[in-house]
Amino acid sequence: MHRATSSTLRSASLAFALLLAAAGCSGPIFDAQSDNDAGTQDAGDPDAGPDGGGFDAGPDGGGFDGGAQDAGNQDAGTQDAGNQDAGVHDAGNQDAGTQDAGIRDWSGFPAIVTLPQASSLWVLSDIHGDDQALITLLSGAGIIDQAQRWAAGTATFVIVGDMIDKGPDAVGVIRLVAALQSQARSAGGQLVVTMGNHEAEFLADPTNSKASASNGFDVDLADAGLTPAATAAGLDDVGLFIRDLPFAARVGDWFFAHAGNTAGQTLAQLSAALVAGVNASGFGADILANTSSILEAKAATSVFWEQSGDPQTTLTNWAHALGAERIVVGHEPAKVTFADGTKRAADTMFQRYNRIFLIDTGMSVGANNTGGALLHVPNPADPTSAERVTPDGAHHTLVAQ
Repeated sequence: MHRATSSTLRSASLAFALLLAAAGCSGPIFDAQSDNDAGTQDAGDPDAGPDGGGFDAGPDGGGFDGGAQDAGNQDAGTQDAGNQDAGVHDAGNQDAGTQDAGIRDWSGFPAIVTLPQASSLWVLSDIHGDDQALITLLSGAGIIDQAQRWAAGTATFVIVGDMIDKGPDAVGVIRLVAALQSQARSAGGQLVVTMGNHEAEFLADPTNSKASASNGFDVDLADAGLTPAATAAGLDDVGLFIRDLPFAARVGDWFFAHAGNTAGQTLAQLSAALVAGVNASGFGADILANTSSILEAKAATSVFWEQSGDPQTTLTNWAHALGAERIVVGHEPAKVTFADGTKRAADTMFQRYNRIFLIDTGMSVGANNTGGALLHVPNPADPTSAERVTPDGAHHTLVAQ
């Protein structure tokens, strides 16, 4: 049974976005993919399916920012978002409902978004359609107020994929995030969403076994009066949101990706490979769908940074190749046992060496129903300031293991 949880704010935001679309302005967008091939079960997760993405909800004051790429400073497919909104449609180039399902505007919606170092950093992953858990968690942390509006000021908030499937109202989650993204920008903050494997898999096949399950995204779309094929083609606000999500983001020296396996590539190499793969094969491209990909790799199955050489050195080298010091991933709520015998318990936020942070805590009622937790880094220059913030608003120091 799906709850009717869309707030007045989200309804108003949607109506405004649709009016803007009719007037020739574009609306919110995001997208992503990860974990396993369609129809296979996530390791350590009772619900079958891969993980995903984010968008900008609409106008800032009188209009949208263009989302143009800084061609002089960035490699193809990597956007310098320091002076613009990550994932915002260029109203002059994109109209809701006119986007070709097989084309992505990489100049406006790059494979990897880059932002300057944040004054304060919040991170969440794997919401999986649980709008009420999301509202409770963000309210407890003070990211939203009682009216469900942005209250985090100039902070940067990153959502590391998998907003859809498993929970009761993924459409409500997307529309709330879209509204918050616009409000964050107006307040001098940022909300960035990267793709998860569930978004990417939906875009590749909108009737895949995860999306079409009884608790899947297709059911949520039907409840909202939308159809999976049209949404996947970008013919409504929700589809626009997920189609153009970046696959990764770098904020200062923190790198974010749903599953996080970059295999030591540089930011330029990874971006170019993502663009080439999606251009050639769409959102089902091997670079997204492969079980060892940036959206699909499972540490519970195989700790990918332990496969060659010293794991701490490997992680350091991989982060530095990306121009980063820290790597943050979602996607994996299951128990992980590392080569040295250290164990990460299921549904627990965990970090190793002050280098990699595993933040999927199985928050959704359709996953492990934990209510979730946010990673908060009040001083991003100091990883030892990292803490876990629970739905009751309590802050817990996150000690490196």
